[in-house]
Amino acid sequence: MRVERSRASGWTAWVLFGGLMLVLLGTVHLYAGSIGLIRPEILAGTRSDLLLPVSVTTLGWTHVVMGAIAIVVGVGLIRGLFWARMSAILIAGVSSLVNFVFIAAHPIWSVVALGLAAVVAWAAAAHGDEVADAYGT
Repeated sequence: MRVERSRASGWTAWVLFGGLMLVLLGTVHLYAGSIGLIRPEILAGTRSDLLLPVSVTTLGWTHVVMGAIAIVVGVGLIRGLFWARMSAILIAGVSSLVNFVFIAAHPIWSVVALGLAAVVAWAAAAHGDEVADAYGT
């Protein structure tokens, strides 16, 4: 299928950036979860002051599931799929909430992450359909 005229703007780059970041974030979660499942002693030493007392196995499976979801949503966002845009906005909202909670511990990173989450969520909401249009779907 050939695209005669695309209405894609420069904001599609932010949507694609968000998709790429979700794929990378998902990969990191998969690795962290795999480490928690295969070699739990690596993560067990850093768990003395956690807010929620969960086992390393539970933490590992949570990371694996979150990573798989993030990768699937990221690929869908890069493809311009509607469900992926809605899921990316939801993930950006949850990420904003988490970064706001940790703003006292990591002020610079939290503010940067809040800004990126806001820009990616807005780009996905306002310009996500331009990505699908650019693909000709």
